[in-house]
Amino acid sequence: MKALADLHVHSNCSDGLNSPQELVEIAERQGLGGIALTDHDTFAGVREFLEAPTSGNLQRVPGVEVSTNYLNHDVHLLGYFVPFGESPIELSLRVLRESRHTRFPKMVKKLRDLGIVIDESEIQRVLREVASPGRPHLARILIDSGVVRDIKEAFTKYLASGKPAFVGREKIELIEAIRLLRESGAVPVIAHPLLIEDIDLEEFLRKLKPHGLEGVEVNYGYRKSELMDAIEGLRKMTEDLGLIVTGGSDSHGDEGHSELGSVGVPVETIDILRKASERIQKL
Repeated sequence: MKALADLHVHSNCSDGLNSPQELVEIAERQGLGGIALTDHDTFAGVREFLEAPTSGNLQRVPGVEVSTNYLNHDVHLLGYFVPFGESPIELSLRVLRESRHTRFPKMVKKLRDLGIVIDESEIQRVLREVASPGRPHLARILIDSGVVRDIKEAFTKYLASGKPAFVGREKIELIEAIRLLRESGAVPVIAHPLLIEDIDLEEFLRKLKPHGLEGVEVNYGYRKSELMDAIEGLRKMTEDLGLIVTGGSDSHGDEGHSELGSVGVPVETIDILRKASERIQKL
């Protein structure tokens, strides 16, 4: 059996529960051949992730998941083999992180206006300790406070778009984000494309390829059976367009997402992405 790589994982530097080092340890226990750290709009955990001690041959890919906008669609863009330090994409991500930090208290205020009691010390802890705070942090506070039973209920009742405590935030235009990732030497890949609503996926991907899109996250743990049924069609579409097939669990360490290692691609995909990064850096 070929080793698998989980190329979509989040740490507590964004909205995951485990530290970057703990993710490496979990991946080793799962017997994975590779793992990519793809925190939302931040590289804060990458150094710890790459320097974490490992007993085996686990390949580690430094990555990021960028929040972008495309014709009023919310699109997530994965970047693989991101560089350390200053880069074109890092400068833009600072704006997104600042937007996340200013949005968080606004959502808290909306919840309090609804009569919901929120522990201020927990809010300050998140703002102080997390590089890229998001709605899952607030959902977990609501669970701990007994307001909701789980993350799904928190989003359904309060935090999803159009719900009483939702607050929008800054995003980069998708084509601009692709350009910035490439200028930084990273490989741009569309994340969980079947979650993008009301869009012709083939036309969408066809338009993005000339702008430098390199891959598509085909393997993903969708919660709806009709989306799982659409994966093979997406795989053929991706291959026909000459794009790299990637995949991952989108693990956050909570019950609202798939478990680390439960979804992946052959570990050889990492070599394909590495070669793409090397090619991009030479352009």
